[in-house]
Amino acid sequence: MADWLPARDFNLRHTLECGQYFRWRRDGDGYVVQSADRCFRVSQKGDRLLFEGEDGWFLQHFFSLDHDLREIRGAIDHDPVIREALDRYWGLRLIRQDPWECVASFVTSIASNIPRITRNIEDMARETGESMERFDRRVFIFPRPERLAPEGVLRRLKLGFRAAYLEQAARLAAAGMLDDITCANLGDARDSLMCIPGVAEKVADCVLLFGFGRLDAFPVDTWIRKAMTRFYFRNRRTSDDAIRTFANERFGGFAGYAQQYLFVHARENWKELSQRPIPKRSETTKIIRVSKAARVRELVDAVLAER
Repeated sequence: MADWLPARDFNLRHTLECGQYFRWRRDGDGYVVQSADRCFRVSQKGDRLLFEGEDGWFLQHFFSLDHDLREIRGAIDHDPVIREALDRYWGLRLIRQDPWECVASFVTSIASNIPRITRNIEDMARETGESMERFDRRVFIFPRPERLAPEGVLRRLKLGFRAAYLEQAARLAAAGMLDDITCANLGDARDSLMCIPGVAEKVADCVLLFGFGRLDAFPVDTWIRKAMTRFYFRNRRTSDDAIRTFANERFGGFAGYAQQYLFVHARENWKELSQRPIPKRSETTKIIRVSKAARVRELVDAVLAER
């Protein structure tokens, strides 16, 4: 690879393999990555990011090399839990994904797993996406919303109930609904995305974080729920609303970075983490069932007061 970029505080493997992105494959000591109609080869040698098939400006943007990771760490490194995640996976950066492809990817992710998601996305690209030659093989561009296969074809590709959601998401995206997301506040943007059938808070927050660069979004999935409940809420029964509210107040505008570090740390090390003693509960706090906004506020205030 003849071209390279300076890549201080960057770890290519952690960034690609942490579960935020699906269109990559290993290639020798590096990776071949696809994004929309782009395909490039990339590897890392120390603080150099080596690449071919794409220009340096795009790679810098795609891998968020313009983010000051040390400043971000200073804003979120408040306790031993996040500190350990930062130390173990230092250099992980949030990938700037194509918004439509991000929507389709995370709708595909509903009740699924990473190998299946990857296979489903590739099958959709093969079915209706244009092809091109890259690095001595044929690769397929993920179809734009107006070209996505209809529900019946998607079901034949083994997307199951997600096929109907994807078809409707494509129709809404083709009609321009994603254009209004960029300028909306976080709550309104989430509500807009949740108009897509099948999209609940977690998928909407993933799309906001990875597809629209909303670094204040904090997706709550199974791994985040387990980690946050155990290490921040002392195993209290806790709603996703309370977890999001707590994360936004604790980690602020970089809550999305905290989420991704905590997510990969929990997913990769849960057996070890789950065997550690649960932090003792303060006598001043209560175990409560959270549902209404007032209860969320009560629990979050109690937890924050303990830290």
